Amino acid sequence: MEDQNQFLSTKKLLESATSLIVVLPPDPSEDLVAAGLSLHLTLLLMGKKSQIGCGSEVSVGPKLHGAQEITDSIGARNLVISFDYHEDDLEKVDYDVRPDGKFYLMIKPKANAPVPDVSNVKYAYSGASADLVITLGIGSLEELGKIYADEKNFLDEAKILSLNITPKPIQFTKNLLHQTSGSFSELVALLMDRAGIKPDSEAAKNLLGTIYEETKDLTSPRMTADTFSTIAFLMRHGARLPNQQAFVPRFAQPAFFEAPTSLATPEVIEEDNPSADQEDIPLPPEENAPPAEASQPIPKDWTKPKIFRATDL
Repeated sequence: MEDQNQFLSTKKLLESATSLIVVLPPDPSEDLVAAGLSLHLTLLLMGKKSQIGCGSEVSVGPKLHGAQEITDSIGARNLVISFDYHEDDLEKVDYDVRPDGKFYLMIKPKANAPVPDVSNVKYAYSGASADLVITLGIGSLEELGKIYADEKNFLDEAKILSLNITPKPIQFTKNLLHQTSGSFSELVALLMDRAGIKPDSEAAKNLLGTIYEETKDLTSPRMTADTFSTIAFLMRHGARLPNQQAFVPRFAQPAFFEAPTSLATPEVIEEDNPSADQEDIPLPPEENAPPAEASQPIPKDWTKPKIFRATDL
């Protein structure tokens, strides 16, 4: 009953939020990336405004769909322009808004100071805003690294939903979905199933492929009935198990009739004078054999048609 209450409360949080942010810890595993991406893609499918961020570079295999949507910043309100420059060389910063609607930012250096290098200028956004932030696999906000440093004020006040599969997770927010599942992908798939959320085929493939790898081709002792339930759920939404090699018997059974490999006439080995080594043995005469009759001429009436008369009857 406690598990069911967790899923019901999580479902209400997702349904009530219009904008959401999924945040991954730095250097996430492929399981974390697959779970976060699939959740993000499914939220977009539900008509939500969603974004996903990670404080470090993310390296994943080509099988994961949507990895290009992960950014190193979750802010989307403020434009931040940065470049390398010493404060002592700066005289003033000024701006101007022209009648044509263009904004100009002026960086004026001091006399004899180096001019700012345009090639080092970088652009980013800050000032995150969302109804709900979803974190995966962390025990504190500080574990988010760069993203927490950039958006500390926002994250400290935001409504946060924490997803975790560790046996004894640290509860840094009142909204916690905890299951001792074999992987985060399984937990996210189970959440979708229990909450009545339908993923698209790409999200389902991300989750099922990672579950297959995390369970070592479905042989892990950590698998439970929920594992098979989530696999069935994902397959109903377009996912398929990775291709497996067909079983081939070690000894193939030959065909009933084997065609000759060559149509050449078989070579016949002739024996040298087989009759030379054999003696001519005379056959014994037949007993009670009638003597040979002398040949006699055939009567002429035998060759004529037979005529029967009444006197003959």
